[in-house]
Amino acid sequence: MLDGFFPVRLNTIRPDETITFDLYLKLSTRYVHYIHCNEELEGERQKKLKSHGVRKVFIRTADEDAYLSYLENGLSTLKDQSLDISTKGSIAHDSLITAAENAERVLETESGFNKQKKQFEKVSEFLASEKGALKSVLQSAGISVDNNHHAATVSSLCLAVATKAGIEDKTEIFELGIAALLHDIGKNRLKFNYMKPWAQFTPDEQRQYKNHPQDGADMLAGKPYINPRILGLIAAHEEKGEGRGYPEKVNLFKKPLSYQILSMVNAFDHFCFEENILPNQAIDPFFEKHGQFFDESLISVLATVLT
Repeated sequence: MLDGFFPVRLNTIRPDETITFDLYLKLSTRYVHYIHCNEELEGERQKKLKSHGVRKVFIRTADEDAYLSYLENGLSTLKDQSLDISTKGSIAHDSLITAAENAERVLETESGFNKQKKQFEKVSEFLASEKGALKSVLQSAGISVDNNHHAATVSSLCLAVATKAGIEDKTEIFELGIAALLHDIGKNRLKFNYMKPWAQFTPDEQRQYKNHPQDGADMLAGKPYINPRILGLIAAHEEKGEGRGYPEKVNLFKKPLSYQILSMVNAFDHFCFEENILPNQAIDPFFEKHGQFFDESLISVLATVLT
């Protein structure tokens, strides 16, 4: 939250449709009123904003519930067969990025958690039911450029892989998706630039970084609506192979399927960022470099959903 405002992705604002909250642009340190409640953001104005590099707009925190309801209604358009697949991919991915950006605050309440659950169910149904859905999401996403972008990509990939890997329980799929969205929340406690190369980390920074999975789980512990499986997934998302990860150095191959999916997808998206390679081009080099740390059948499923 920024001075009573918080960011939402421009792509989540549907053009030429009435909005139920005020929209603001941030210019330097000021928030400038842009669209009034019960007005429309015309398609041409939205295109002009995008042409100037605007990716985020802002709403007041008092309008959060109105925006979440609007977002939920917008995700219903993922079932609209008249919309092209690329548009729906942008809606799905930007909705997940917005959720990641505001997750720590939204999930402070059970009502926020339940609204997030409804959004995930719609994205999950889209990915599972429409051919080319994940490809459209990843084309919209490109290579992850920051932590929220990474969280959204990992979440969408996990939802798609889980369905293809045979996980049928909707609750389990939701828990995996929400854990994927939140898996790096512990990095919010780090006081240094964790995007720099590992070789530039001091020994103390390395120690802090390796604790971020457990730090993330600890931040969410004590909330009765966030169950132990979500916390466990977050705490174990950097484990790999037979004790080659962290923080506990457990044998990933002995963990439940959802744990293995999150760890693999997290490593895969990091690999794409480090090698500056798009996901649909990365599966073979990823397998060559990291294949020994993950179940080969799951890597095959990942390859399937990427093609």
